[in-house]
Amino acid sequence: MPEAAPLQLAWEFIRIGLISFGAANLPEMERVLVTLRGWIDARTLASGLALGQLMPGPNLLAVTHYGYAIQGLGGALIATAAFYVPTSALSAGVARLWDRHRANTWVNALRSALLPFGAGVMLASTLVLARTSLHGWTDLLITAVAFGLLWYAKVNSAVVVLGAAVLGVLLSL
Repeated sequence: MPEAAPLQLAWEFIRIGLISFGAANLPEMERVLVTLRGWIDARTLASGLALGQLMPGPNLLAVTHYGYAIQGLGGALIATAAFYVPTSALSAGVARLWDRHRANTWVNALRSALLPFGAGVMLASTLVLARTSLHGWTDLLITAVAFGLLWYAKVNSAVVVLGAAVLGVLLSL
């Protein structure tokens, strides 16, 4: 896999962090880290996302995992700082403006316009993950059961991820 210069690694994570949020980062991470740069493979991308599901704020563990996979401990620190520092500063500034202009008609129109956009980006994230992780009917069945447990039964996501991992290991024996 190609080497990543520290500044190049920082720039890509700054850019990814600033253009989207939450799981909406996944399609862009896949495009940049796997397809464009070739710094990690699709399996590493999927394992980072699964690791991230073990605690709230899934991108924290995933971004740190990707940075580590690309450039070791230094890469983990660079990726994490580059991803979070600029977006945290921007979020704090936007939150102050949002509070100040909450009653503005245009601000409310913008909010209404962003909701379907967010749903579409979440769907794209789901499709990226499905493409790299589902390799047969067994995988699809495990995914459907996991979805049902998360959506309908409201089971903790860490329990579902660990259960799916154990089931996957048992099925591969």
